[in-house]
Amino acid sequence: MFRIVRCNDPFFSARHAEGRIDWSSGDAGDFFDHLVETIRSGEPVALPYAEHFFTDDLKALRLLEAIFVSTAPVTFFCRELTLPAVLMRYAVIENEAEDYRAFDPAIAALPFSADAKAVITENIHGFPYLRIEELLTAVAAMPEAAAVEYLLDNKRNLLSRNPVLEVMKVGGGIGDIGGLAELKQWIVERRSNFSDKARDFGIPMPKGMLMLGVQGCGKSLTSKTIANIWNFPLVRLDFVNLFRQGSSVEELIKEAVTVAEAFAPIVLWIDEIEKALFQDDQSAEIRRVLGWLMTWMQEKSRPVFLVATANNVEVLPPELLRKGRFDEIFFIDLPAADEREEILRIHLERRHRDPKKYDLAKLAAAAEHFSGAEMEQIVVDGLVADYAKGRELTQKTLEEVLRRTVPLAVTYEEQIKKLRMWSRGRARNASGNIRVESLFNGQP
Repeated sequence: MFRIVRCNDPFFSARHAEGRIDWSSGDAGDFFDHLVETIRSGEPVALPYAEHFFTDDLKALRLLEAIFVSTAPVTFFCRELTLPAVLMRYAVIENEAEDYRAFDPAIAALPFSADAKAVITENIHGFPYLRIEELLTAVAAMPEAAAVEYLLDNKRNLLSRNPVLEVMKVGGGIGDIGGLAELKQWIVERRSNFSDKARDFGIPMPKGMLMLGVQGCGKSLTSKTIANIWNFPLVRLDFVNLFRQGSSVEELIKEAVTVAEAFAPIVLWIDEIEKALFQDDQSAEIRRVLGWLMTWMQEKSRPVFLVATANNVEVLPPELLRKGRFDEIFFIDLPAADEREEILRIHLERRHRDPKKYDLAKLAAAAEHFSGAEMEQIVVDGLVADYAKGRELTQKTLEEVLRRTVPLAVTYEEQIKKLRMWSRGRARNASGNIRVESLFNGQP
């Protein structure tokens, strides 16, 4: 019997198979002759990664002749079904289901908390099985936090080999996001929604979220922080790089998504999705990519959480925004007064300043139309100014920097109005049910 078994890790699957033949470092021709003679002699044969050996049909035909006269089983363990067609025609092809439960006892024996073990259980997906054994042996001797980070780092390293996936490692947690209380609560509540227990409870696999809103108000920061809160790798789908590869964009994006699914759970980030996919002179290929991407978003079953951000909602097609593509659509507006205070506090603390030494309420009131990014820059500019004068950062300097800074909201008045009008009834306010201060002649 001639079988081809497609599996996660051919070396692992063939490890205890009867008649396993190890790859030889000798001459390829001699190795092939040995393989054929072993089959002809009636001995069982199990060869891992056989797809990397057969380079032409002549070898395949010679092998088949030996198989036809043999009574012993011949099994090829393959990662990819890229063998010559003539071999595929005569073989019984089987797909070995991925099953990571074999590693449950080793994970249960780790000297870690239940939460850490759950994170490790989630994040071993995508690795070859033999590599998982090595990783679990290595992390067993580490402190808990270091063990989790070690596993995630190894996962990021494998993901980074894809040319269009930008692997990102960022610090920070939920406390680094100023304001956006509704959005932060939504993220925290869904931390455990990727588990089998959530499926048993009736909760569907999370799909993703779309964040629309004013530039500089926290969309990118939130995208990066989600991965840290959930202990998932974060990868950015780099559409600019897609068009530079000189290959089919459609095939590249399908390959990238396949890699992301193999390593799920994962956070897949598409920044400014409207610039990537929606252009005035859309080519037929871009339209096909868009169609395929939306179908995948609707039907995907693997825990790949898609985070997309957009600044210009007018070019987004209705089919992208309909229910089922994303779990939620959030609108992120300019921060309200209390949110501006929180943002200032975060950036002062990040630069080792005591926020209690400053009148944050007064600064927040003066920064009514400022975005979060602009308020961060106010703190930075204030530090630069007082450093040049050889003194500590003062309230007066911050107020002076604020007075001479023109916020982006003034320049893009009409665009922000359109965003606010569009979001009413279509998107959830990321800050909750609060009324942001009136803008532009008293019009909210």
